Amino acid sequence: MLRRKLLNTLATGVLGGLLLFSAGAHAAEKPAELANGVEYKKIPQPQSIAPHSKKVVEVFGYTCPHCYHLEPSVKEWLKTKPADVEFELMPVVFNNPNWIFMAKVFYTAKELGVLDQAHGAFFDALHRDKKDLYSVETIAQFFTQFGVKPEDFTATFKGFKVDQHVRKAQQLTAAYGVEGVPAVIVNGKYLTDVPMAGNKAAMWNVVNQLTLQ
Repeated sequence: MLRRKLLNTLATGVLGGLLLFSAGAHAAEKPAELANGVEYKKIPQPQSIAPHSKKVVEVFGYTCPHCYHLEPSVKEWLKTKPADVEFELMPVVFNNPNWIFMAKVFYTAKELGVLDQAHGAFFDALHRDKKDLYSVETIAQFFTQFGVKPEDFTATFKGFKVDQHVRKAQQLTAAYGVEGVPAVIVNGKYLTDVPMAGNKAAMWNVVNQLTLQ
C-alpha cells in the first residue's frame, strides 16, 4: 500500500511538472506585445488597401544601401508570407530630383513589364558592380538586356503614365510618414523598419504580427 501511494505521488508530481513545462512552452511561443512608437508607429491617416484585406508595402530607394542589403530578407519573407497578404514595392519619393529620377526608373520597368527581371539586376548594378547608371541614356542601354529598346525605355520614362505613378508615390510617401528607407507599411495603418524592430528578422516578425491587427 505504501509503495502504491509513493508511486501515485511520484506520478502526480511528474504529471504536474509536465503540465507546468507545457504551459511555460506555450507562454514562450506567444509573441511579445508590440508597442506603438517602439516596434512600429501608427500612420496618422490610414490609407486604403482596397481591394485587399491585408497588404504589405516595402518603401525603398534604388540608391539606398540599406534597401539593397534588405533584399535577401525580403525574398525570404516572401517565401513564407500568408497567401492572403498582398505585397507591393513602392519607390520612396522625397521632394528631391534624385529620388524622383530613380522612382521613374522603377515605374518605367513596371510599365514595360520587365520589373521582375530588372529590379534585382538594377540594384546589383548600382551597389555591387558600382556602375554609373544615373542618366536616362545609360539606363536605357542597361535595359536592353531585358529586351527593351532604348527608344522605348526613354519614351516610357518621359511619359504621362510614369509621371502619374511617381506623383502617387510622392503623395503616399508623405501620407505614410516615411522619413527614411527602407520602411515597411502594413495594412495602410502601420510603419515599421529595422531600427525600430531591432534587426531584419525581428522586423519581419513585427510585420507578420501587424498584418493580423
